[in-house]
Amino acid sequence: MRLENIRIIFVTVGLIGVLLFASPSISLFVKPPAGEEFSELYVLGPTHTFSNLPFNVVAGVTYSVYLGVVNHLGSPCYYISFIKIANETESLPSATLGTPSSLPPLYEFDTLLNNGGTWEVPLTFQVNELSFADETCQLSGITVNGMEFPVNQQSAWDSVNNGYYYNFFVELWIFNSTLGTSQYNGRFVDLFLNMTQ
Repeated sequence: MRLENIRIIFVTVGLIGVLLFASPSISLFVKPPAGEEFSELYVLGPTHTFSNLPFNVVAGVTYSVYLGVVNHLGSPCYYISFIKIANETESLPSATLGTPSSLPPLYEFDTLLNNGGTWEVPLTFQVNELSFADETCQLSGITVNGMEFPVNQQSAWDSVNNGYYYNFFVELWIFNSTLGTSQYNGRFVDLFLNMTQ
């Protein structure tokens, strides 16, 4: 083997060794691109699956689901989950515009989650005051996790889908410490409910 070839092999092995030795130090200065940062919001049925989610709702019966949030934002985050209810004409959050519903929240959950953390809690609701007359349904009261709330919402009979429909939904908000205020995160989940007698 020629002396020049040995020198090239020696220099190559030396450079590889230096790079391997220095790679932990290099990672302090050179950061790989981060993956997609997002938050998850979900509702599961009473068996922790998507089956058995409430649909046909009767006054006086308590319905149970699980509400969950998962943090994939890359840092700890303070989340607020607002529980709201709307009839078929009231505003829902807009997925296209990323804007929340203008309806006031009935109930609120607050939680601080580390990156990669999951928070899950039981969510129960019961329709208390429900009346039917002249092809309208009047929802006057609802209980969420044991707390009663007055509601004054009417729903007209939907002759196409045969029911009186409401959306029971959750909006996900995040506290922005830089601005010192909460901001809608663009995430919501809803339960489409048919009020029955």
